[in-house]
Amino acid sequence: MKFNFVKTSVAICCLIFVQIYGIQDASGKRIISKYERIMQMYPQPDMGSESSQWRSAGKDMQHPCKRECVDQQPMTCYYYLVVHYDDTMAATCKRLLQTKYRFKLANGKEYIDSSKVAANDDCKYADGLDSKVMVVNGRLPGHSIEVCYGDTIVADVINSMHETTTIHWHGMHQRLTPFMDGVPHVTQYPIEAGQAFRYRFQVDHGGTNWWHSHTEHQRAFGLAGPLIVRQPAKLNPHAHLYDFDQTEHVIMIQDWVHNFVESVAENILINGRGRNMKKGSKVRPTLYAHFPVIRGGRYRFRVIFNGVSNCPISLSIDNHDLVVIASDGNDIEPVEVQKIMFHGAERFDFVLHANQEVANYWIRIKGYSFCAKNQLHQEAVLHYQDADPKALDTHTLSYAYDAPGIMLNELGDDTGGNSAQSISLATLNAQRAEPVMKPAATFYTSMNAFQITGEGFRFQMDDITFSMPKMSLLQTRNLGIGQYFCNSSQQAHMGFNCKQRHCQCSNVIQVPANKNVEFVISSKSNTPHPVHLHGYTFQVVGMGVLGETKIGQIEEIDRLKALPRRGRSAPLKDSVQVPAFGYTIIRFYSDSPGYWMFHCHISPHSESGMAAVVRVGEDVQMKMCPVSNCGLCSSVS
Repeated sequence: MKFNFVKTSVAICCLIFVQIYGIQDASGKRIISKYERIMQMYPQPDMGSESSQWRSAGKDMQHPCKRECVDQQPMTCYYYLVVHYDDTMAATCKRLLQTKYRFKLANGKEYIDSSKVAANDDCKYADGLDSKVMVVNGRLPGHSIEVCYGDTIVADVINSMHETTTIHWHGMHQRLTPFMDGVPHVTQYPIEAGQAFRYRFQVDHGGTNWWHSHTEHQRAFGLAGPLIVRQPAKLNPHAHLYDFDQTEHVIMIQDWVHNFVESVAENILINGRGRNMKKGSKVRPTLYAHFPVIRGGRYRFRVIFNGVSNCPISLSIDNHDLVVIASDGNDIEPVEVQKIMFHGAERFDFVLHANQEVANYWIRIKGYSFCAKNQLHQEAVLHYQDADPKALDTHTLSYAYDAPGIMLNELGDDTGGNSAQSISLATLNAQRAEPVMKPAATFYTSMNAFQITGEGFRFQMDDITFSMPKMSLLQTRNLGIGQYFCNSSQQAHMGFNCKQRHCQCSNVIQVPANKNVEFVISSKSNTPHPVHLHGYTFQVVGMGVLGETKIGQIEEIDRLKALPRRGRSAPLKDSVQVPAFGYTIIRFYSDSPGYWMFHCHISPHSESGMAAVVRVGEDVQMKMCPVSNCGLCSSVS
């Protein structure tokens, strides 16, 4: 397959120019970004002799750990991550408003030529509106960490903000290092303002993963990025299906708010870019995310949904089929669809064959549930090489447009089976068939959101509003903290009926170690909830809808006549939807003792109490942190 040498050479020269001379405004004056000023305050220190074998890279340089993976040749990959406040449409963006970057279409609207803007450009353009953001190393979304299975990641996280933060490595099992999971007051103490934390862990789960803040709503404001784990081609069952697996085809989608306002989503961004959807706001030219392909090529796309509010989305690409090959980093038997539904925290990988005429094609994202109220939709451009980047047909860009074809993982998905227009997630087959796990224990847990007159909404699991403990559970587990735990059976033993009174405490579900465990998770509200279990990949063995009148009796129904469950080949996930007034049944082998967060991945829900902690095993079975401060450093200012 041939590449356009001239275009490639120009792109490389532009990158070298930016690295040497920095970003310049229209008059040629160098623009100093907020990130550069932050780095002057927090310069990367000399790491000493310990780091002599670590691999690292400077800003905008390719990291040596992003490589062709070779079996049994791991690397230690170092990253210096400064968390800081920043702004969209800052000085580094103003140059893109120059005439040479802009063009106008027949609809009268102006656009930025995205083919002239590098994917790693320092400009955080977003939707063209001025907004405060939280970012790592000046990027929105955060830069992609790309490693090989078995590597060790060493990440120094420097908190330059005036509030606490942590980083969760979503998809990593942390089997050897449960204290590196990144949940404040559960697996670590939060990183205070001016402090640093060294995360160090072995990469123990492959595929498309991601990293994000696990503190309050910070990932809604920009603190998130891809974590891509590749493996040698001989160990990749789908390697023969595609020709390219590149950073340029990693897609990160999130619903978007402005200026740290924790409200209903006002927009959707694709790789930090998109059209402004806020009515009555200042209108600037639109900068779309841009995904280049060459006609005839087969491309692996990796899509991550940083869903923050109650806003599941669908993805489709005009005139192209999507051959789905993985979900949450786990290989599945390929299935061809035209649309994929994403619930919060889910990832899907698909192969796209660029077999259409040379042109530009819309990548379409459509929001549902709360995003439907504002009719939120967003687009990006699939750009065939040699197509005119300014040739964009915008007449079908509306919320009313519904892409034709088959949908995977539809809203309200259940085990009723596939139809002509829908494929249920629960019917997918894992690429490597796992043996049938007969559970040694089944746990029934519920998720609920309901309104109390004069109080507002309550968000609960097991009829308990979760309250975060004041101390880190994993670090202080030998200090008698168990007396402060609660759960539904403990509350009932104390005479408290949590269905009639407000139970608010640190809900901890005790699970025995080294057992086949089953969770039957129900949603007692009229909306689906995406649930995420830290530390594990689980089998999705059942999914269905019982309805509002029956869902409260799910345990009795299941014990009287077992709900449908799959046998072999159930798909593997770490995040999955629980349908409205329905249930999802998951199974896993509890071979990683620790305290693992278990929560709805809709941020306002989990932060308001729709969460619990799964305590696997006894305290003596849990791994100790090898250093006294467990990665937490003193002030770095």
